[in-house]
Amino acid sequence: MNEASSKFLDNLAIDKLLNEKLKKVNHSPKHSVFVPAEGLFTNLIKSLNFSEVNYIKSSKVHKCIEIPSFESSTYYSENNSVYLYHYPAQNANYNILFVHGLFDDNMLNYGYLFKLLNELNCNVYFMTMPYHFDRRPKSSKFSGEYFFSADIFRTQNAFKQAILDIDASFQYIGNENDLPNVLVGFSMGGCVALRHYILKKQGMSTFLINPVTDLFEVLWDSPLFVTIGSDLINSGYDMKKCEKFFVEMDPSKNLDNSFRNDKIAMVYSIYDQVIEEKKYKRFINMTGIKKTFAYHSGHLNVFRVPKLAKDIYDFVEQVSI
Repeated sequence: MNEASSKFLDNLAIDKLLNEKLKKVNHSPKHSVFVPAEGLFTNLIKSLNFSEVNYIKSSKVHKCIEIPSFESSTYYSENNSVYLYHYPAQNANYNILFVHGLFDDNMLNYGYLFKLLNELNCNVYFMTMPYHFDRRPKSSKFSGEYFFSADIFRTQNAFKQAILDIDASFQYIGNENDLPNVLVGFSMGGCVALRHYILKKQGMSTFLINPVTDLFEVLWDSPLFVTIGSDLINSGYDMKKCEKFFVEMDPSKNLDNSFRNDKIAMVYSIYDQVIEEKKYKRFINMTGIKKTFAYHSGHLNVFRVPKLAKDIYDFVEQVSI
């Protein structure tokens, strides 16, 4: 895709998020209703109560399923359910669970990709992340505001919840059919998917699209997070003081010799203005991931690349043999 238009679209989206949303709110760890978490990802094995599954609405292209989250809170009741939007293929051979990006509020951004994946005989299940879309609390001003902010204790809880929601979603999908499953994550959803991949000992084949691989570093150097960084500093939490709260969430800080690179693939955009290309390349070098694809696109218009659906499908076929 065109370099200038790709960069322009990313910068326009960043400015819009900052000026219309992020600059209008502020958060702090000092008044959090959550507490600092140690052993954030202990006790991850949970079982879905299928009697609490609800089929709530449908359209011409998808059905919506509500399932209980494994990590509920008395503070934000709207966030206690996971919403799965099922885009069914006519003759499905595979299931794809898709995890969207941070602050996302428009599923239409993914419509073209999902249509192509359906045509390739892939069921697509779109999982709403904590505090986004239908899960946005009435007290928040925009989708995802409470997922990632200077309230780092709430952020820890939200990140853990997203990991558990992936497990709950796959339990639901597995009860529906026995087709092979693949996890696909975009941007912050890619960060969550990657952390899930590491936590689950590479048991779930995972495809990443412009993922956040070093969460703590991006917090301080991405143009999108300048207001969050300033909120933290104004609350007395500098880089050094914050780092310990991000260690368990950050995929790059949890890599070891047990990391398998045969069940994971990654797309990255060379014109990306949200995450620097060098971060993607550094992560690829660290992990030795072989199935990588560099697209001539930006962070956001990557979903207009027709090749993306085929690259995902080829990966699904390969890991399902």
